[in-house]
Amino acid sequence: MAKIRKKPKKSINKNINKNINKKSFTQSTPNIAEKLDNEMVAFLDTEFLTSQIKGGPPAKLVSVGFVVCGKNFEEVTRFHSYIYAEDKLHDRFQEMTGIERKDLLSAPDYELVMEEVAEQLEAWEVSRIYVWGPDKYVIQRDLLEYRKDISKRTRKIVNRILRMIKDIEGTYSAKLDLQSAGIGSLKIICGLGTEVSHNALDDAVDLKNIIRHIDLKGCSEHMLQIMKKYTAEKEVYYRLRRFREKWDDVSEGIQEKSLGLLKELGKVDTVEARALRDDLLVICTGEAMAFPTLEEYIQKENAKTGIRNTNSEITQNNI
Repeated sequence: MAKIRKKPKKSINKNINKNINKKSFTQSTPNIAEKLDNEMVAFLDTEFLTSQIKGGPPAKLVSVGFVVCGKNFEEVTRFHSYIYAEDKLHDRFQEMTGIERKDLLSAPDYELVMEEVAEQLEAWEVSRIYVWGPDKYVIQRDLLEYRKDISKRTRKIVNRILRMIKDIEGTYSAKLDLQSAGIGSLKIICGLGTEVSHNALDDAVDLKNIIRHIDLKGCSEHMLQIMKKYTAEKEVYYRLRRFREKWDDVSEGIQEKSLGLLKELGKVDTVEARALRDDLLVICTGEAMAFPTLEEYIQKENAKTGIRNTNSEITQNNI
């Protein structure tokens, strides 16, 4: 567990959610910065182990991290802990998160971790916990599926924490007029970097920094328009793609004609032409193709318009 500042020496409020002002958290005008003038909030993220089998068991919580902040998003403490688990970790999970089985085998058990989470939230008088995505649902399902033997006290603590959690993905996506966006994409359009570590604490800090940027500085209208275009074209591209492997029985004549068509399609700058071109390429050569990353797409769009600055340097037309 990691904390950057000790808890304040004051009595702990047993009702950790009593300071929540329900009217102040309406979805109509999401602006967390305004809440921080008088309240302490936390930004939280989790890591969870999912089944590799379709229709398999629910995700299991294996890590939790959060950052607590006050006015102007100033941090007062950070927290991170793995949660004890004996489950076998599949390769993709380990590659994405960097979590190894030894990390979970040596971690505190679930009850100790969640009680420490509650203690920190109470000590700093946190009124609301913000997440981006399914974290609240994962904690709820995990509690029902895997924590049947925990004490009544811990169960009450976790349920109080759940009542404090608010998923802001929908409200902030609407604020930016975006259908959906992950933390990685938001970091890019806010000029906050390109990497997402999939570490619970790091991702919680990223979320805090993203919301701070949106609320205090705003996002470039130029970047938002690129993001909308990117999302729409990516959806069309993968909807049109049909093939993922090389055809072994393609004759040389068909391959030659296809490669000629590839050259012609290369002159057409549409997402439909790209999808057809990449299908032909994989059929003829086996070369797997994918839609550009958001960072690559932004560079290409900026090159078209003659913009040479990086996304972090684009400041015009902020919203």
